[in-house]
Amino acid sequence: MSEALRSRAEVMKLARLLRREPDQLAYLGRLAPEDLRVLREQVTDMLFEAHDGTLRRLAAASRLLPVGLVAMLGQHAFGAMLSARISGLLDPARAVDIAAKMPPDFLADIAVELDPRRASDVIARMPAERIAEITRELMRRGECVTMGRFVGHLGNVALRSSVAEIDDATLLRTAFVLEDRDRIDALADLVGEDRIARLADVAEREGLWPEALDLLMNLDRERVAEGLARMEPERRELVERQAREQGVELPTIASEGAA
Repeated sequence: MSEALRSRAEVMKLARLLRREPDQLAYLGRLAPEDLRVLREQVTDMLFEAHDGTLRRLAAASRLLPVGLVAMLGQHAFGAMLSARISGLLDPARAVDIAAKMPPDFLADIAVELDPRRASDVIARMPAERIAEITRELMRRGECVTMGRFVGHLGNVALRSSVAEIDDATLLRTAFVLEDRDRIDALADLVGEDRIARLADVAEREGLWPEALDLLMNLDRERVAEGLARMEPERRELVERQAREQGVELPTIASEGAA
């Protein structure tokens, strides 16, 4: 089941990149998630490397202009897509200064179009409060795929600010399409055990059990076992029943008094 879920997540991310509905690309879900990720990265590279020479000349020319003027041109002349293409070619400190002159809704537009791999230094330098503003706008738009792509490029302070801005259902949806799966446990540390325990109620209410179980399957198994042991019996039974129905093997909970 884990591979099927990962393929589903990759289809969602590819659909967002191509501006399609996931259902339109559902047939790709039969492919391995690794193959889908390679395809998505190849498409991203093709989009970002087109007209590379022209974009580099624009980035170089922008160094001659005041920061405020570059921000205004980005917003009113270039637009979000071109600004996203250029951002990774700018000096990171200058790019952050330019972003400071732009409104959060336009920065959210840029985030949707951005390949975080190409602007990782810029993202890492963004103030936590500005990241929180952008996250708030992305959540309002339902841009879980976009938020999932950025988690691996945020420091803990910025990530904590970002997580505080999203509701529990959005947290589940974002974790499902997380680009950097190695950061799931770090994300869980910032979220806190009490909030993770509440996700079972959210999954039941919102029909997000695949997302919730995928999260549990990618957390440290000892951590999951301890979390299940601390749950109220009714909530734990709900999680265990859903896991059985969907073929997910949860870690065994140590019995009381066990060494």
